[in-house]
Amino acid sequence: MLADNILFLREAYPAVYQAVKSWEESDPVSKALVEEAKDGNLTLKYGGDGQAIYVHSKYNPQREAQAIIDKLSEDQVINENSHVVFYGIGLAYHIEAFIVQYPQASYSIIEPSAEIFASYLDHKILKKSMGKNLMLLQCGNQAEALYAKAVQSKDKDLVICELPAYPQIFNAEYAAFLSEFKRIVKEQRSSLHTNFAYKKRWIVNSVNNFKVVLQTPNILLEDHDFCKGKSALLVAAGPSLDLEIDNLKKIKQEGLAYIFSVGSAINTLIHHGIEPDAICTYDPSERNQLVFNKINELEVDAIPMIFGSSVGYEVLEQYMGPKYHMITNQDTVAAYFLKPENGEPIEMVSDAPTIAVVTLELLVKLGFSQIILVGQNLAYTEEKSYSSGIDYITGEMRETMLQADGVFTESVAGKQVKTSESFLSMKRQLEHMISKYQAKVVNTTFGGASIEGTSFIPLARLISEELTKAVVFEHPLNQVVMTKKYNKTYALAQLEQLKTSYQEYQSLVSGIKSCLLELHDLTRRNREKEAHQTHLKMDIQIKAMEDNDFFNMIALPINRVEYGILFNAIQKTKAEKNHLRKAKSVIKPTETFIDLLYTDMNLNNEIMLVFDNVIREFA
Repeated sequence: MLADNILFLREAYPAVYQAVKSWEESDPVSKALVEEAKDGNLTLKYGGDGQAIYVHSKYNPQREAQAIIDKLSEDQVINENSHVVFYGIGLAYHIEAFIVQYPQASYSIIEPSAEIFASYLDHKILKKSMGKNLMLLQCGNQAEALYAKAVQSKDKDLVICELPAYPQIFNAEYAAFLSEFKRIVKEQRSSLHTNFAYKKRWIVNSVNNFKVVLQTPNILLEDHDFCKGKSALLVAAGPSLDLEIDNLKKIKQEGLAYIFSVGSAINTLIHHGIEPDAICTYDPSERNQLVFNKINELEVDAIPMIFGSSVGYEVLEQYMGPKYHMITNQDTVAAYFLKPENGEPIEMVSDAPTIAVVTLELLVKLGFSQIILVGQNLAYTEEKSYSSGIDYITGEMRETMLQADGVFTESVAGKQVKTSESFLSMKRQLEHMISKYQAKVVNTTFGGASIEGTSFIPLARLISEELTKAVVFEHPLNQVVMTKKYNKTYALAQLEQLKTSYQEYQSLVSGIKSCLLELHDLTRRNREKEAHQTHLKMDIQIKAMEDNDFFNMIALPINRVEYGILFNAIQKTKAEKNHLRKAKSVIKPTETFIDLLYTDMNLNNEIMLVFDNVIREFA
């Protein structure tokens, strides 16, 4: 490794340095060989599996590199809004050609082979070859790091450019990288969509629900020793639920296990005359109220509803039955104001893409020794995705669901079953939760997707072999009463602290806005020194805002996506030495973010008024 590369990598990319150094210290016989091409430039060949393959042309590697970039330009629109991922560095001829042709475009480099990277570092000076827009340099095959560093900004178009020899030399690695990267990007885009759709509702729900939270028992805070050693059924609305109605009736009538309904399953259960021991809900969307239209119309009011504290507030307003809450880690309001009187930390449940995952964690934390999945298909059965009795799923919505993705996964019977990317994401979340808690989970879902960490046992067999004693009647869930309360003095003190923070927050937002106006004027007049000083002043105010309680509890969750874009924009400017260019580059993203904070001021005032009224009434 050249001395310049050692110094540069140690400081700028220590993980890459360590990966290459570890490979060199293993004293291997390298399969990567650098030799002279016909035109006098260096070229590289790789002799894996007894057959040498040229990574670059053995005649004219620079001309070949330009052809790669020309082909990329034909296939993709490349501009300052593009982010190009180079899979394979080789000797970097193609990357150097790209930088010359597209000096404004950002890019990342993924090199799966430490020995090829070592060959590059032995012959070329990395710092001279790489441009200023390099966002990630990685020696390895991990797609997660690429997404985290390079494509979080939603305005970037992702383009992948592989060295033509790499899919042949590193066939399995390249296929694995592409598959994982596509999955992560798809899931992250889904998460961004969720954040955009729910960003204000998470806060509005938490604020509107706060009074109900204060007035209802925290199901995890109250004594739940009676759950230990018992079995709980987690009943979802998959199509196989229709096959288990008689079994569920028997379990309910004889009290053989606790029945927890999640999502739309309550409609199927009520349709068949089965009242579960609890309804679980946490979806923050406005549409969530549709799930409970039927039971509200039927005036069902005896079933306990266990709700996540950031659930759609309409659900709590309309349901007249007993309510219990669980604090979700998405709820910054509860985390700020609430502390149990006994001083213990509040146990929370994690946010997840489906109520089934949230409820699984709840049941584990309640202490149930066995969790039994019913109707958790995560797949389509005979072109059905939901069980019967759910009449708010329209024909158009069904058609959309059935046409989605059209991928397959292994079923509980070891066969292939039709599913979707959305279902697969839920499946992975369930598997992660099961693995995290090492929970004993039985999957009884006929025709459903196989869920790692579970065993498949038909529900009828469980009833005959395990669920043989009445366990529910002695401790019904609807008899859990509120005995553990939140600390009123602490909530009041937090309210006063928040009021002070809110005043400081308003001043900081105004101060940042003033700095932006100054920067506009100073950069327009090329006043570099003054612009630098104003930029430093604005940075200090932004850092103070990031430490502000109101910002972290209310403003940041509402605008989390836009803040991520601003953060990425600021990170990109860190290497810029010219103070004028640096100031110019942050004006637009900062202005966009601050303008959003201004538009929320009326909402913020209403939120503070609600807090004041609710907490003073509580105290």
